[in-house]
Parts: sequence; structure tokens; C-alpha cells
Amino acid sequence: MTVPAIPSTLDVALWLFDQSRREDIYMPAQKLQRLLWLQQGTYAAMNHGRMLMPATFVADETGPIEATVFHLFEDSRPPIPPRPIEAVAENHLARTWRRYAHHSPDYLTKPIVKQLSYREAWKRGPGSVIPFEAIARDFTQLPESETLVKAGDGRALRKWVPTAKPAMRRIR
Repeated sequence: MTVPAIPSTLDVALWLFDQSRREDIYMPAQKLQRLLWLQQGTYAAMNHGRMLMPATFVADETGPIEATVFHLFEDSRPPIPPRPIEAVAENHLARTWRRYAHHSPDYLTKPIVKQLSYREAWKRGPGSVIPFEAIARDFTQLPESETLVKAGDGRALRKWVPTAKPAMRRIR
């Protein structure tokens, strides 16, 4: 088990909710849950399996949820003052926010419920805990067909595939 970069999952949820207010983006409970999941997984992928927050995700019929945060934020943001977050962790939150915040909860849910960690937990039954190690595995492993080489730090590098066919030249 690693030491989380942010000491509380509630701090991350408050940051996400407050960011949605600053940018005037609607934040339903399901979207908050998907963003928490993506924050945790992408942080693990970018930081050698390190945990962003001490979250306990469980399998729900709608996808993975962090039950405590879900309960607290189900209707609205609780009146809790935010605590400062270290710059490195906040940069990750902002980067992941920019990448995913504009998507709908349904759009975010579709690929998440296909991840092995969620599917394994769902097979065990609703409410089954999804281990952090399984979440980190889902975000750090690529299918063999997409892996070209491993970087020196262990990350898998994807093979570059051109998006367009080269134009044929006429020889005169």
C-alpha cells in the first residue's frame, strides 16, 4: 500500500465540485463518481502505481462509486471548507479535469464499466470493494497489440500509427 498524495478523498471531491462551480459545469453525483475514479486511475498510471487518495470504490449497478463521497454529495456540496492541496497533486487534478469534465456521466461510464477491475468486483456482487491494485492495473496495462516498448521507468509506450495514408506522387 502506498501513501496517498492527497490525505482525503473528500478533499478531491470538494476540489472537483468547486471547480465545476467555477466553470459553471453541472456536476451530478454520477459524474463526480466517474471523475474520482478517473483521477485515481490516471494518477496511478502516471506515478508508478501511487495512490492519489485513500478512496474505497465499490461496484454499483451504475459503475464504481466511492460510497462515502456519494452519500455526502448526493444532493449538493456539503458545507465543508476545502483544505489546500499540494501543487503536484493539484496539477494532476486540473489536467484530468480538463480532459474529462466536459463529458456527460454516461459517456464517462461506458469505458469504465468495461474495465476488468470493475467487472471482477461486479461479478462478486453489488457493493464489492474494488482493490486499488486492480484499478492501478487497469490504467497502467495496455493490450499487447498496443505495446511497442517499455520506458525505462516501466511505463508502456504505444506504437505510433499514422492517421492518413501517404499521398502517391506522380513521377513525370
